Amino acid sequence: MGRHDSLRVLADAASAAKVGQGALVMVRADPGLGVTSLLEAHVSAMRDSGLRLHRIPVLRPGGRTSLSDQMPELDEPAMVVIDDLHQADDATLLALHALAEDVYSRPLLIVAGRHRRVAAQRFAALDRFAIVHDLEPLTPDAVRAMLGEPSPRAADAGGNPWLLSRIHAADRPAQVTVWAADLAGADTHLLRCAALLGDAASVDELAAVTGATPSEVLSGVARLTAQGLAEEAAGEVRLRYPLLRKDIVSTSSGLRGSVAKVLAQRGARVERVAEHLVHGTVDSWTIDWLTERAEMLTARATPAVVRLLERGVAALQPGDPRLPPLRAAWVEALLWSGQMDRARRAASEGLLAQPDESIRNRLLAVLGIIASGEFTPEPVLEVLETVRGEGDLPPRLAVLDAYAQLLAGDMEATQRAVAAASPAAADDPLVEVYLCNVRTIGLCLLRDYAAAREQLDRGAVLLEISAYDRAQWLISRMLRALLQNLEHDPDVLETIEQARPIARDLGLGFLPWLHTIAAVAALNFGEWDRALTEVEDALALPHQHGMAGPLHAVAATILLNRGDLPAARAHAQLADRAPIYGVAMFYESLMMVTRAVLAGVDGDLERAMEIVRDVVERNVGMRHDRSIAPVCVPLVRIAVAGGEKELALRLIDRMREWSDEDDAKVNYCLGLVDGDVDRLLAAAQDFTENSTPLVAAQAAQDAAVALAASGRSAAAKAAYQSAIDKYAAMAAHREIDRTAANLRSYGVQFGASGPRGRPKHGWDSLTGAELRVVELVAQGLTNREAAERLILSVRTVDSHVSRVLRKLDCSSRLELAVKFRDRDADA
Repeated sequence: MGRHDSLRVLADAASAAKVGQGALVMVRADPGLGVTSLLEAHVSAMRDSGLRLHRIPVLRPGGRTSLSDQMPELDEPAMVVIDDLHQADDATLLALHALAEDVYSRPLLIVAGRHRRVAAQRFAALDRFAIVHDLEPLTPDAVRAMLGEPSPRAADAGGNPWLLSRIHAADRPAQVTVWAADLAGADTHLLRCAALLGDAASVDELAAVTGATPSEVLSGVARLTAQGLAEEAAGEVRLRYPLLRKDIVSTSSGLRGSVAKVLAQRGARVERVAEHLVHGTVDSWTIDWLTERAEMLTARATPAVVRLLERGVAALQPGDPRLPPLRAAWVEALLWSGQMDRARRAASEGLLAQPDESIRNRLLAVLGIIASGEFTPEPVLEVLETVRGEGDLPPRLAVLDAYAQLLAGDMEATQRAVAAASPAAADDPLVEVYLCNVRTIGLCLLRDYAAAREQLDRGAVLLEISAYDRAQWLISRMLRALLQNLEHDPDVLETIEQARPIARDLGLGFLPWLHTIAAVAALNFGEWDRALTEVEDALALPHQHGMAGPLHAVAATILLNRGDLPAARAHAQLADRAPIYGVAMFYESLMMVTRAVLAGVDGDLERAMEIVRDVVERNVGMRHDRSIAPVCVPLVRIAVAGGEKELALRLIDRMREWSDEDDAKVNYCLGLVDGDVDRLLAAAQDFTENSTPLVAAQAAQDAAVALAASGRSAAAKAAYQSAIDKYAAMAAHREIDRTAANLRSYGVQFGASGPRGRPKHGWDSLTGAELRVVELVAQGLTNREAAERLILSVRTVDSHVSRVLRKLDCSSRLELAVKFRDRDADA
């Protein structure tokens, strides 16, 4: 597979030899790349070529051949084939050198195969006479052809045909280890240790683990490199093929305990040591090591760490003083690894053992964090109630109390809990991290963004150098994303992607909340396909933890603007029926706006105005007077459309309470009330510069209508075109049609070549997300593999593939891949 060019080189050399133009062809490759298979294929192809075949084997261990003693008689025209030439003795090489000196004037083809890097200096003279042909790893296309179907492990074989041929073997680890050990010889122990030490083992570490000197290690690594098994750069050693490393590790468990102890003595990262200890016996040394480093281990809760702590707990007898702290560490590791149900059960069981106060508080904190992550404050408060009767809550429980009170909407109780925890912040960095995040939420409600950013920056420094808490790190990143969104900072999308892996690990309400933040940010920045994907992924989760309402509201807003009224109404109805609690209460104003806008579209202006009045009267939302300001613009538009200018002005007053003097949204709303075209056009420009395309388009649209009403048709058309360009980029078809119809009522006419949205068929009809999926499908990835690569749900990728097949009129994934490659080649 994939060696057609190499076979052509050999075939051309054979054809030349038949007419008296012989050659020495030196085929070089690293082990496993298929030199022997290539020579066999060439010999088979040349059986009827008229060349007499002479096979010269190299005999181990001395490397003697039939060329070692004397030159054989060759009936010409002839072809001589020698494999494993790197193992041949010096006499054989001298004989080959003599043959090579006059081979070009004889009907003689000599084909020799050898390992490329083994004693390369021995073959320097021969290489000068030879046609040198190097075999490289197989290309991805050749790998797919060889395996017949995609394999997630294929990439780990690095295009090595020998390894690829064993991919699906039940005893592959044993086969691969024997193959590598045969090549490594006396360096097998070094090879095993390099595999166990990971992707990049230092020479010093290898020396410590093997008991050799650094100089001896470097010499051994050089020999392993010559065999194509290892690579060394800047003092770091790694095995050449990930599959080779994994298989050797799986067959070297007996060495892992000693490797772990050496790494521990050298101060290696605790999770790295745990990866080895988890495969051995839990002895007294391991228990002591776990106990001494329990806090560091819980902060780095890899699967190996969790399993090792669990085994440590199981190995201790009741009454052992090391058991309670080790159990608490295990429970915390379960928490930070996202195993919430197990953490809840283990914490509850630990409390039944009636541990001392410090351990009890740690277990209660785990239960409180889980309940907080589910955005249900009542269970948190119930947990804390068991301690509250004893006096003041310990600081780490007091900050949990602050979170719970905040989720419950009790701002006064939140402030009391913050005050109770604050004195301990100077001595406990983690308490200060909690308080930074709580304060940030309050400052965002007050729209004091500069102070909120200072709190987040302080918390970030503490998390980096003094404390670690995965949930608080995640909350701080999501709060930063919220702040960036409020400030129209395009970096919000990057911040969201930084937080996404941890949100996926921890689950609970963190993941739907992240999807909601991402959906709202994408909505505001005009990336509506991305916003809908975030909504779809969130709604596919087993539980939305109160965020379903805001998510449906985002979808309803986008679909409404795109003209899909039935789907928009369906999402709005689901938003109304969805339970809203916890963090979702901060998004209730978004849901109210969606209801009001949809009511106006349905012609129920009275209902729309009623919702607006509810908003003005502060009958909705947590800390309504502060959180409603950012969403007042569509409500002002409804009030103006209903002729309620006084109501609109009351909303503007509410915005002014929490806005800067030159706030673009305030100026826009004043322009709406006064019909001030200059204000509207200036606001449209401000929104464009702030990367808020929907509001920018609406401001330009309102300016166009005001200009048309005053008889300024040419200026109205220019403003209209500005609005349409923005609407078209978001495929907001309804707004395009509605604006054109509104302007026509003032006598402003447009030609047939107006702006168009995205076509329904062909490559131009695909969204950015769909194109990314097509590219991965064309590479041979399954939907599940594509979903993992793009960090999407499999269901979302399934939907993308179905839509793409329909848009491109493809009947299969294969046809889709062919079309994509043809398009790519044309480009």
